[in-house]
Amino acid sequence: MNDSEKSMKYFIIFALGAAVVLPVGGEVFANISHGFGIGMVAVWAVLAGVKFSSLPFRNAMLGVSAYVFSAVVLSLIGYVVIHPAVKSWLEANSTYFELSLVELAGYWAKAFALLACSYLIYFGRLGFRAAVGKFEKNSSETSAAIENAFEDDEP
Repeated sequence: MNDSEKSMKYFIIFALGAAVVLPVGGEVFANISHGFGIGMVAVWAVLAGVKFSSLPFRNAMLGVSAYVFSAVVLSLIGYVVIHPAVKSWLEANSTYFELSLVELAGYWAKAFALLACSYLIYFGRLGFRAAVGKFEKNSSETSAAIENAFEDDEP
């Protein structure tokens, strides 16, 4: 499987997963814990960023962009399906806590911003790999510079 195919495979997997994770995270945010609901979305975004970071730049940017933008649309469609089912189940078995419109908009804004953090994860991991590669490549020069720093040959 070439890198373009991997990119599209990851895009489909993570976009469809986000269509479920974001609405479920919204219900957790409303009824259980704000932090845990946002944490679910954050973990999903980090997983996506790490998975896409194994690809070359062009394929990774294509995949992450497709994932983020389609996840926004798919998660709203998922919310329309998941929210009524969760609400009716909770009302039958417990108490359902309805979020205000401002709180609901705040959750979705945070969730969409976290999806975009997949770009940051990708660039962070790319930078880390570049730094490690450069350090390994120049390790002999680095050790020589450290040894020379402690020499007493000053005039």
